[in-house]
Amino acid sequence: MGYGGYVSAKLPPSKPSEVEAAVQAVKSVEAVEMIHKLVYNCAVQPKEEKFRKVRLANPKVKAVLGDAVGAVDAMTALGWSLEEADGEPILLIPSGKYMTMQQVRIVETARDKLAKELKDQTRHNNVSLLA
Repeated sequence: MGYGGYVSAKLPPSKPSEVEAAVQAVKSVEAVEMIHKLVYNCAVQPKEEKFRKVRLANPKVKAVLGDAVGAVDAMTALGWSLEEADGEPILLIPSGKYMTMQQVRIVETARDKLAKELKDQTRHNNVSLLA
């Protein structure tokens, strides 16, 4: 019980949405950074075709997104569709669909949460080495 018999106002965290859960499942900082950059570019310049398609066969994209567990699933949860063009897989935003700043904020929140988790994990590992 809090002051004057009132219950404290601190509520438990809300359950993440399907999109938030998919983005938070990615545990690679590099992958979350790339997802953020791709979603941000699409939100800021929605008509620019070069930002609406990502070739998964691209060596840099394959190294970051292709190898990270859950990264492609997070992209599809954000609204990208996994298709095949010229015999290679691509992520594409369907025509008529646009990225929003709300989706950018979801990725930013996941990125910040992952960075905090890694920082805390590093701190706990350093403390255990000192003990």
